Amino acid sequence: MAQRQGTHVPAVRAASEKNLGITQRSASINFSWTGDIRKRYTDFLVYEIRKDGTTVHLREYEEQQPSAPKAAPAKPIPEIVAPPTEPIIKPVSDEDRQKLVSLINESATEQLIKLDEAVQAKRAISAGERTVVFDPITDRAQRASLHQEIRRIFDNRIETLANNTGVITATPSKWSKNNRVGGHGPRANNSNNSRSRDQSKSFTQLGGEYLHFTMYKENKDTMDAVNTIARLLKVKATNFGFAGTKDRRAGTVQRISVYRQRASNLIWLNTRLPNIKVGDFAHAQEPLQLGQHGGNEFVITLKNCKPLGGAGCSVDQRVRKLREAVEFGLAYLQRHGYINYYGLQRFGTYAIGTHLLGMKVLKEDYEGVLDDILHVEDHFLQEAFDLEEQEPAHTNDFHNSRDDYNRAKAITIWKTTRNAEKALAILPKRFSSEAAIIRHLGKNSKDFMGALLSITRGMRMMYIHAYQSFVWNHMASKRWSMYGPTVVEGDLVLVSNDQSPADADSEDNENFYAQARALTQEDIASGKYTIFDVVLPTPGYDVIYPRNEIGKAFVDFMKKPENGGLDPYDMRRRQKEFSLSGNYRHLLGRFIGEPQYAIRVYNDDTEQMYPTDLDFCNAANAKKKAATTKARTSPPLLANWAHFTSNTAQYDQAITNERRRKASESLESDGVVVARETWIQTGLDGSDKRVKIARHTEEYETKVPVEQINEKVADNATNDIISSSATETPTLTKGLSDLYYESTAQQTMIESEDGTNKQEQDVMLVEESTAPKADTMEVDALTHEVISQNNRSAVADTENSMVVSNSEKDDETDTKEAANLVVPVLHSPSENPLASVDNSEVIRSTPDASKLAVILKFQLRSSNYATVVLRELMGTLEEDTASGDAFSDGN
Repeated sequence: MAQRQGTHVPAVRAASEKNLGITQRSASINFSWTGDIRKRYTDFLVYEIRKDGTTVHLREYEEQQPSAPKAAPAKPIPEIVAPPTEPIIKPVSDEDRQKLVSLINESATEQLIKLDEAVQAKRAISAGERTVVFDPITDRAQRASLHQEIRRIFDNRIETLANNTGVITATPSKWSKNNRVGGHGPRANNSNNSRSRDQSKSFTQLGGEYLHFTMYKENKDTMDAVNTIARLLKVKATNFGFAGTKDRRAGTVQRISVYRQRASNLIWLNTRLPNIKVGDFAHAQEPLQLGQHGGNEFVITLKNCKPLGGAGCSVDQRVRKLREAVEFGLAYLQRHGYINYYGLQRFGTYAIGTHLLGMKVLKEDYEGVLDDILHVEDHFLQEAFDLEEQEPAHTNDFHNSRDDYNRAKAITIWKTTRNAEKALAILPKRFSSEAAIIRHLGKNSKDFMGALLSITRGMRMMYIHAYQSFVWNHMASKRWSMYGPTVVEGDLVLVSNDQSPADADSEDNENFYAQARALTQEDIASGKYTIFDVVLPTPGYDVIYPRNEIGKAFVDFMKKPENGGLDPYDMRRRQKEFSLSGNYRHLLGRFIGEPQYAIRVYNDDTEQMYPTDLDFCNAANAKKKAATTKARTSPPLLANWAHFTSNTAQYDQAITNERRRKASESLESDGVVVARETWIQTGLDGSDKRVKIARHTEEYETKVPVEQINEKVADNATNDIISSSATETPTLTKGLSDLYYESTAQQTMIESEDGTNKQEQDVMLVEESTAPKADTMEVDALTHEVISQNNRSAVADTENSMVVSNSEKDDETDTKEAANLVVPVLHSPSENPLASVDNSEVIRSTPDASKLAVILKFQLRSSNYATVVLRELMGTLEEDTASGDAFSDGN
């Protein structure tokens, strides 16, 4: 199917919404502002909400890097150095190369030859390069011939293995016993021992057979990401579980489960996959299943925002108008809700919507369904062949369009030649439905039902559920246009066992197993039911329809030929899985919690207004790396015990010098400080052997408060550095006994006159202790909490209020820049949107910035659509709707 174009343009989007039944708004007023959705993928952030109400975030991820070779000890350079011997690489003959090409394709042959050359050269091979996967070969004799030829040509240096689907995998034979996925050769980098230990533990010890992890992805839908990970791990995609699918054109975070895998097997994916990151691993006894979440949290940035009547106004005036419109809209939707339409993405992104496919499935027109799935428009095919003459651009958009164009070419080849093998060689792997159809029809050209069933069940059900959504949208618009927010006789409400209304906020809006009943006049008079209790059914054999005009509208709408000519009371089909039971969906939806917003003034549309979880993790990793580097380069105060024992004379002299210095200061005293000292006596034979340890107490009179003494001792301990050179006299700020006992974790105490003990600051600094600690604001950023609720009132509640997550002041400028994350403080809609606004406080990226952006944050239940909320919230601009240029999708 050809890509549906232009839905980001208001006129085109409005036409699409009208065709899909999205025509009404819950508000009788137009909030009259608009903006561009998804100028970048990461302008649309989605976070999964657990059943307990907490939001899922990617807290940390690791990247496995190849281990660095250890530096050899310095050796005298001989006068004559023999040149290193290069390994002899046996090339593949042209005859053998052509033999491989005839068995597999040209690309796989080149990968196989490169792998063999790396094996002969004894080079380190990354996880992605050590495996070559061939296309499925169904002919058993051809597979046997391929196995034999690879063993012969590469002299048993390459091993091949075929699975039950005919897919053959080639790997270096000398590493065949190394089953660790993602290793870099036999000596993989195991620097993180905690991750390596999970290989030696049973799944019972780890906590269960299911590994749960957080997945962050960009520009990929959930199934595409899962299939990619499954392919790299060489496991079935059915081993994975998740609570719900997330948008493709967005940055999303969700929990995933996988059967019988370990964290150390997945870490390397973070290096291999640029737009997918996994982390926060934990084992569990049960997998994740669909519906096991409480909804989604959205952080959406709308750019190029325009308020009604803002043309020709100053930036400050436009900010004021925009803020009033946003405040009004959020406050209204929070109180009155929004019509709970199924969004445009429910119906696919192609010219032939998924609801039309579902309609043909229900009509049992299986050949028509297959033709629509393999549909390609003429102009799109022409663009596909024109693309071959263009220079490749290494962007996500280019690769996505390249896949779409290759799809068009592959389907055209199939339709014109009926050569399934040639078409499948071009068709990108992510088009699994098209591939399944072509592969099946290549074997059974008239088995249309079998070809449809070769598609995954989830995809087949998506088609017929889209038709149900199509009908529901039209009936919701009909219900709202006739009765509005008034509850009328015959409306349906969910009921519990005691015939009381079910709580609309206590469950997901998709009520597959719920029961409903029609309201009577007595129910309406009781006042127990509101518009938020009203539900509408999706067509099915196990639902009831409203007992009013809306029930009749279901029949009239579905029986029209353009809507399938179907009967809502006859939804059973000969193919059992195509028989629809139906479910109930609430007419109005509401926010979970309180929505928030912020306004920015900017110039660059590519600016990231709100940091993603990947930004937070990268900042944290950069900070850790800088801390580690600083710890390695910082000189220790005391190198080690060996240095201490071999330089006792210097340390003894340092003790004497320190005592003389203290005596010369002659501090005035008005009290007594008791110091407990320990003395170590050495032998007289010159061996520096310790023969006696003595402890005694000394009293010092002072007029300086004990607290000041402690501060001075601490300052000296921090500022003075003991030289590690054996020829220099160390400069000490404490006695030798302090250094010795503190180095062995024994703490020296100072007792004050009132009997309280104060612990002295440790001057023995090891490498780990020199690492800088994250300050409070940094920790807040790393835990993805902008600012606590208790402190929120202390922050100026203007649009320019922000939290800047800074690293500690150090010399690493690039690290400091990477760790600076500007997180706007979001505000809830006030009770008085017309309150005066100090526009000088609005965030401006540059002094001359003139574009307006709105950042929205809100939570919805799992089956609600954020784009529907945006449609109700923004409204339309009369002057922009006509021109059709208010919306723009930058991707």
